[in-house]
Amino acid sequence: MDTIVTSDTEETRAESAAIQIRTLILNGIFQPGQPLRQEALSEQLSISRTPLRHALQSLADDGLVETIGYKGARVAKLDQRMVDDLFDMRFLLEPLALQSAFGHHTKLDFARAEMALDAAEAEREPSKLSELNWEFHHALYRPSNRQTLLRTIEQLNKASALAEVIASSIVVRPEKSATEHRKLLQACRDGHEAGALATLGEHLRLAYHDIQKRKE
Repeated sequence: MDTIVTSDTEETRAESAAIQIRTLILNGIFQPGQPLRQEALSEQLSISRTPLRHALQSLADDGLVETIGYKGARVAKLDQRMVDDLFDMRFLLEPLALQSAFGHHTKLDFARAEMALDAAEAEREPSKLSELNWEFHHALYRPSNRQTLLRTIEQLNKASALAEVIASSIVVRPEKSATEHRKLLQACRDGHEAGALATLGEHLRLAYHDIQKRKE
């Protein structure tokens, strides 16, 4: 089997391109189902085809892009079943990560979580809100030191972000989300494991409900 070798420069360009395309998708510049034509993207992002293809594949792995055989790619179109699957997995895995992290949190973990919350309160750009949301949750899950679990949860969050943007829930519920997040952070600081897990479960259910409501 042939091995595709990419240089460090190409990997860096691919990562940069993936970030730019993700931002355009989550900010609604690229719409669900819209073709992502490599020639146009290559010119727009000033990047060659090889790192661009790697960037699109990375976004496909995150659920934001769908590859179409050898024809190219398009922004993902999430159907109801996919949204259900995303949240069913999040309902199971995120409480597991938080539970595993209990007893290992440090003041620095809590400080990182609070910094993400403070930044989110002044932010309205969907792509930035998505990043800050993950920074908050990751700060509380990271002490679990379960890297495979954390990578899986991160991918689920990235794919969920697209559903939240499509439903506009990521920008219409910031106050509710902030209250839920601060309640969760306080329970973690207090060492109240049962309360923290209950708060996280309710937070995820409300996020799922808001997506469902906005899609109706």
